[in-house]
Amino acid sequence: MVQRIICIIAGQRAGTTALQSAIEATGAAVNYGEIFHTDPLKVPKPESMFLNFARNNNIGIADIMVADKATAIIDSYLNMLEADARPKHVLVDVKFNSWSILSPAWRYHSREPFFFQCLKQSEAVFLFIWRENLAEQMLSDFIYRQVGVLHNLDEDTIAGRKFEAPIQQLKWLAIHICRSEAYMYNYLQSCPAKIIIKYENLFHEGVLTDRFKTAFNEFVKVTFPDGPLGDIRPNTINKRDVVPNYDEAAAVIAEIAAEHRWVYR
Repeated sequence: MVQRIICIIAGQRAGTTALQSAIEATGAAVNYGEIFHTDPLKVPKPESMFLNFARNNNIGIADIMVADKATAIIDSYLNMLEADARPKHVLVDVKFNSWSILSPAWRYHSREPFFFQCLKQSEAVFLFIWRENLAEQMLSDFIYRQVGVLHNLDEDTIAGRKFEAPIQQLKWLAIHICRSEAYMYNYLQSCPAKIIIKYENLFHEGVLTDRFKTAFNEFVKVTFPDGPLGDIRPNTINKRDVVPNYDEAAAVIAEIAAEHRWVYR
C-alpha cells in the first residue's frame, strides 16, 4: 500500500466527524482530526495537533511568515504524521477557516492557500464536502455554540432552552462560507485526486452511501464496514423549537446561498 494523505475540506457541521469515523473504521488510515484545532479534547490525537508540534519545535510566527521556512515546517510536520501513521494513510480535517494558519506573509485571502499547495505536492487525496441545506448547517452550528454539545443532541440536552438567532451575524457568516466554498472548489480543479460531494449525497440514514464509497475507492482501496457510524447519531431535536426565529434566519441564509453558490451547484 502506498501511503497517502487524505484531507477532508469542509465547513463546520458538514458531517466531517462521522466521515472521519467511517474512514478510520476501515483500519486503513490513522485519524488526526482537525489538525489546526486548539482544544486537545476535540481531536483524536492531541499530541499530533499542529499547535503542539509548533510548541515542541519552538516554531514562531516569524518562521511561518517566510515561504522557504514555512515550506520546511510543513514538510517536517507532514513527515511526522506519515511516520506516526505508517503504514496506514494519514487522515486530516482542515476547515475553511483554518487554511490561513500556515501561510507566509503578503498573501491575499482569496489566493490558493499555501498549506493546500504543499498538500497537492504531496499528492494528497482531497474530500470536499458541502451541505446543500446551508441553513440547517449554520443553525446546527449556532445551537451547538449555545449548548456546547456537538453530537447526539436531544430534548433532554436542550432542557426547554430557546436561542434567538442573530440574523445579521448569520448573514455575514453565510457569505463568507459560500465564498470559502467557491474558492476551494476552484483550487481543487487542478487536483487529480479529489471527491466533491454534497453532504446530502454522502450519508443516507446515518450510513455512507455507495456513491461515496465507490468514488473513494478510486483513490484509496479500502473496505468500509456496514451499518451505522459508531456512536454518532443524527440530532433528534426540532430546531424550530430551539430557535424561535428559525424561519427568518433560514430564509436569509437560503437567499445568500442561491446568490453565491452557482459556481459549484
